[in-house]
Amino acid sequence: MDFGLTETQELIRTSAREFLGERSTPSVVRAVADGDSDAITSLWKEVVDLGWPSLTISEEHGGAGLSFGDLAVLLEELGASLAPIPIVESTISSWVLERFGPKSLKSDLLPQIATGDILMTPAIVERNASWDPNSAKVVATRSGSRLVITGEKRFVSFSEQATHALTLVRTDDVEPALVVIPIWQSVSVEHTTLKHASGIPVSSLTFYEAEVPEGNIVAIGEGAIKATKELIAAGGVARSAQLAGLGKAVLDVTVKYTANREQFGRPVGSFQAVQHHLANMAIAAKQVNHLAHSAASSFSRDGYSIKAAAQAKIAASDKIATLCWTAHQCHGAVGFTWEHDLHLYTRRALAWKTDYGDSAFHKSKLAHAMGL
Repeated sequence: MDFGLTETQELIRTSAREFLGERSTPSVVRAVADGDSDAITSLWKEVVDLGWPSLTISEEHGGAGLSFGDLAVLLEELGASLAPIPIVESTISSWVLERFGPKSLKSDLLPQIATGDILMTPAIVERNASWDPNSAKVVATRSGSRLVITGEKRFVSFSEQATHALTLVRTDDVEPALVVIPIWQSVSVEHTTLKHASGIPVSSLTFYEAEVPEGNIVAIGEGAIKATKELIAAGGVARSAQLAGLGKAVLDVTVKYTANREQFGRPVGSFQAVQHHLANMAIAAKQVNHLAHSAASSFSRDGYSIKAAAQAKIAASDKIATLCWTAHQCHGAVGFTWEHDLHLYTRRALAWKTDYGDSAFHKSKLAHAMGL
C-alpha cells in the first residue's frame, strides 16, 4: 500500500499543524483538564470555521465529501497536539448517520452538523462498560409516534458541549434501535460529570422519560446492531490515528530530551540501553501509523474492513501506552512530575486505549472475522 500523502492530505496536515501549534497548546490542554469549558467552546468555534466537522460529510449534505483516509491525516495532528475537541465524536456520528439513516433525517441533521449548529456525540456504553452492542439495556417505550427513553449511558465524551446523542436503546419489543436524542439543556436528560484520566470532559447521561419522534431512529433491529458495530469500528480507527500522532509526538520529545540531557559527562541518548528504548518507540509509532492509515483507507460509503479496523486498534491500544511508559523511563524523574507535559500524553493514551473497545475486545472481533 502507498502511504504517501495526496496533495489534499498534505494541505490538511500542513494547515492543521500550523493551527494546532498555535491554538492547542499545553496550557489550553491543562485548562480543559481543569474544567475550563470556555476553552473548549472557543477552540471548537475556530475548528468549525475551518470546516473540519464537515470533512467526511457528502457534498450533497453540505460537506466536503472527503474520505475517512483524509480524515485520518487530520486526526494524527489532533492526537499529536492533544487537541481537546470532539472532532472524532462528531465525525463518526455523522458518518454512521449518513450510511444508515433515513433520507429525511440525513437531510435535516447532516447540513447542521457540517456548519456546527449541531454537535452529536455517541452514547453507547452502559453500567457494565461493555462496547458490545448486544448488551444495551436503556429502554425506549413506544407512545404513539414517539419513543420515551429511560436509562443511563456512561463515558459519554463532550456531552455537556453536544446538542444531540447518538444512542443505542432497546424498544419495548426488545428490538435494538439507534436513535438521535436531543440533549442540549433538556429537562429530561441529566449530565453527571465523571473524573476521567483523559483530561477531556466525560459524563454519564441519564434519560428520564426523554421523548423523541420515531423519525429520529437511524436504524432498528439488525440494522441498528450493524450500524453500531460500524460506529465502534470507526471510533476505534479514529482513536488509532490519534494515538499514532500522539506516539510520534512523545517519541520526538523523548529524542530531543535524551540528546540534550547529560549524565556522567555525556548525553543520556548515547547510552545503548536508551537507544534501544528509542528504537522500540520508533518502531511502535510507525507500526501504529501504518495500521491506522490502512484501516482508515478501508472505510467507504459501501463498508469497511473489519480485520484492518481491529488490527489498528489492537496495535494502538497496546503499543502507544507502552511507548508512553518507556518515554517516562527515558526522561527519568522529571517525566513523572506534574509540571512536565509528558503525563498529559500518558493520561490521554491510557484513556484512548480503552475507548471504542480495548485490545481484548478487538482481538475477539478479529478472531471472529478470521473464522477462528
